[in-house]
Amino acid sequence: MMAGLAVILLLLLLFRAIRNLGEILHLWQLGIKRGGFYAVRVWGARRKPLLMLLVIDTIVVVALIFILSARIQML
Repeated sequence: MMAGLAVILLLLLLFRAIRNLGEILHLWQLGIKRGGFYAVRVWGARRKPLLMLLVIDTIVVVALIFILSARIQML
């Protein structure tokens, strides 16, 4: 039971990391000007702070994935 919940949480975290990376790539491909308009319109933030937030969030999520996968292996 507990391992099943941990696996579901692991998959949700993995999905979040993939979404963050996709959003980073999307902002990167739009360029500076169009990316800035997109960031303000969709996220309500400027482009550079948004990119920084997405990168930090991805790093934290990947760290949580590693920690959770280690915990699953110990079960």
